[in-house]
Amino acid sequence: MRVRYLFALAMVFGALIGCSDSDTLAPGQGRMAVRLTDAPFPLDSVESIDVFVVRVEAKTEATTETEAAASVQGAEAASDGWVVIATPNAKFDLMDLQNGVSVALGDAAVNAGTYRSIRLILDTNLSSVTLKNPALTLTGTSSPSILFPSAGNTGIKVLFDTPIQVAAGATTVVLLDFDAEQSFVVRGNTIMQNGLLFKPVIDASIQ
Repeated sequence: MRVRYLFALAMVFGALIGCSDSDTLAPGQGRMAVRLTDAPFPLDSVESIDVFVVRVEAKTEATTETEAAASVQGAEAASDGWVVIATPNAKFDLMDLQNGVSVALGDAAVNAGTYRSIRLILDTNLSSVTLKNPALTLTGTSSPSILFPSAGNTGIKVLFDTPIQVAAGATTVVLLDFDAEQSFVVRGNTIMQNGLLFKPVIDASIQ
């Protein structure tokens, strides 16, 4: 935070220099200043964040976000190299999974080797965000609403720094960290005005 604060001061100082007396405006002119920021998701105003997880899948090949969102249905997914790891078909409240708390999604026997892609299949129609005050549940069809770029079941690419190594005869536990604060972005000035945009951020690590 101190680094950001010092950086902000430097930007303000630079702006003051740029708008010196020599930088005058002609009659009838004004000045437009454009700033860019990323508004954080206000978790303190949220009662629950429910995500409905349909399936968890893995793949030995690397995949892009577009490829991860394609072929999410059964046989088509298998033909593209995706292996089903778990089928929880259940709703999970991300607010309950903080400060080291985790929940088991499931497991499966897979071929030993290196896995370079993981994805979650969510049912966005059954996912929601409930606010505290006022008590209001946002969905894809409510007003205000949550904007899901891909409607219905969709594949979400999970990010991890290094490939996952699955050793023969051993169990490799992969922890998926769903970053709620980064995954939901306020549209417009407030949630009540324009709702939320769903931009999932999920990291994977080996336990």
